[in-house]
Amino acid sequence: MASAEDQANWHWAEGIKFALEGVKLLFLLNGAASVAVLTFIGNMRVGSGLLVGALIAFALGAASVIPAMIFAYLTQLHYGNAELSQQYHFSIWRSAVNFHYWAYAFMALGLLCFLVGVALAACGLWHVPPVNLCPPLK
Repeated sequence: MASAEDQANWHWAEGIKFALEGVKLLFLLNGAASVAVLTFIGNMRVGSGLLVGALIAFALGAASVIPAMIFAYLTQLHYGNAELSQQYHFSIWRSAVNFHYWAYAFMALGLLCFLVGVALAACGLWHVPPVNLCPPLK
């Protein structure tokens, strides 16, 4: 039977995997939404400040993944170094906690940008005139 420490390490590793997949999903959501807005604007030949705002929000959301990943890496690096250092354990651990909070902040920013982009896109599409796809019957 595995020790409590081994089980705790397994749960930490699995938690890190879920966090990494969440960051990837955030990037995918914002990136795909940007492509969708660009495709709509290009195909419909529609110009709307709200749609441009949505595109910017999605781009910022996708870009927020980069610092989130950097801070997540630094978090794990410092947690590991804190376990190895007896002399500086507390100060390294404190740095890890700070990096942890920054990683969460950038992930929250990415999610916020996605939600703002969705709202702007919805408002921008609301004002697009309807297109009659069926020719009139004679």
